[in-house]
Amino acid sequence: MISAGSLLIAIIFAAGVWLLFSRQWLRTIMGILMLSHAINLFILSSGPMKDPLPQALILTAIVIGLAIQTVLLVLAYFAKRYQNINDINNLKEKE
Repeated sequence: MISAGSLLIAIIFAAGVWLLFSRQWLRTIMGILMLSHAINLFILSSGPMKDPLPQALILTAIVIGLAIQTVLLVLAYFAKRYQNINDINNLKEKE
């Protein structure tokens, strides 16, 4: 029988994949964040609580995820502000 925690992790993962395939900047960024949170929850639920290694890996993943989130949000902000781009496919290299 599937536990409620496993079902929640699967729902978060599926929502992250669905958002990742969107064309809008913010939805794509949110999809990446939801995927990372689902993976962190999966690692946390799969290991025993007395082992500190999964907890250290999750803490490191949270810090790296926060840095990636900041860079992506700044990139999306400047793309929207200076080139008025909301769709990822419209992002072009300047010639």
